[in-house]
Amino acid sequence: MKTKQRGILLAVIYFMAFLLTNNVAKAQDVKEGYQRSSLHIINIENLNFDNAAKVQASYNKYPFPDKYDDHRISNNSVNIDAYKLTQEEKDALGIKDSELGKALSGALSSATAGILENNSQVKYELDKYIKDKKIAQELVRKWYSIKDDGALDYSVFNERIKLSMSEEDKQRVQQAAIAQTEIDKMSLKLINNTFVVFTKLNFVSNAVPAEAIRQVAYAQADKLSGMLQTIARKAADKIYEKASEGYSVWTTAWLYKLEWNEQIATDFNKLLSSKGINSSLSIDINAFNAMNFNLEFIGQEKATSLVTFSLKKGEGDRTEDEIIELSTVRNVDKVFTKLQREYEVFKPLYQLTGVDPFSAKLGMKEGLEGGEKFEILEIRGGEYNKIGTIEVDKNKVWDNRYGAPKQEIEQTYFKGKNKDAREWFYVRLVK
Repeated sequence: MKTKQRGILLAVIYFMAFLLTNNVAKAQDVKEGYQRSSLHIINIENLNFDNAAKVQASYNKYPFPDKYDDHRISNNSVNIDAYKLTQEEKDALGIKDSELGKALSGALSSATAGILENNSQVKYELDKYIKDKKIAQELVRKWYSIKDDGALDYSVFNERIKLSMSEEDKQRVQQAAIAQTEIDKMSLKLINNTFVVFTKLNFVSNAVPAEAIRQVAYAQADKLSGMLQTIARKAADKIYEKASEGYSVWTTAWLYKLEWNEQIATDFNKLLSSKGINSSLSIDINAFNAMNFNLEFIGQEKATSLVTFSLKKGEGDRTEDEIIELSTVRNVDKVFTKLQREYEVFKPLYQLTGVDPFSAKLGMKEGLEGGEKFEILEIRGGEYNKIGTIEVDKNKVWDNRYGAPKQEIEQTYFKGKNKDAREWFYVRLVK
């Protein structure tokens, strides 16, 4: 490693040692000692449905996921209409319009056709937006607090590296016994664990897609004759009657990860300049702006929640706005849970709050129903060491969903024993 970089990181170590030495009494209160992921969330603007403004207002009340460090930049919502694919781009990507989508759109009036949106091209539109707005570069800029004149500091880095140290690591920092290579390894992991989640929302009466499906069924029935046609049309009507009840919240999410490795870090550090450990740092801003950072697409998930009551009737003492807010926020939680369960790299850890019995602050919001298995993890030198497995007690699952009434328990309990576990250890869902 270059001398300048080592000087910078040594300054970080001294700074951390100073903080920890002067806060020994508080050290036991800071128990989060793992590689937390950093997250930026962006909502894709969508006004093609009734209640769109209310749904957007509800999304704005969505609590930031507390198991991730807040890495939001200025772009917290985006209208991607300007990034629609041209026919030439579609041909190059081998994209063909869905025949079912054509049939459904053709069955609807122009006023409602937009509700049944085809999201298959959104990922490619997002790629255009990410490149155009240099989202990856903006994420790196926030990590190092880079100003327009090239000045930078390590305030974000300093704060988050403390959270990424185990209790053992903190002790070794105080004793000046932690190796430089371990600090390097932690810093690399921290930046490499930076994610972006794009979400797109919809809230519609189920009568709209149900009617579209009925019209497609009618078209197929009309190809028949006599009694068969009558039977087919009646069957379509019955399906419509059942499927048209209530409302649905639709949320689709696209997960991206910042690409960061040793080579990128080396190229970045070559642009840094400093006159000494105590001098302010800066970067060649033009060279930084010319660097090509990238967001890697990890995957896509969607979640739908059925709202079985009529907004006109309300739900008890809830207003229409409150119903929309509750349904929207819970469905965003639902799609986040699906991303976490499907993609290992995005899966969060949860700190134990007790070991006899085992307990942790997660629950129904994270999709728990009871019976799920979690591995117990001890953290040493930034690495995870599995020491056992426990199971969620189905009779003691905390309902921590948005808008849920106060519970008798405010944590979820697990079945299982492990004499080596401690409260500062962590648990992670076993897929």
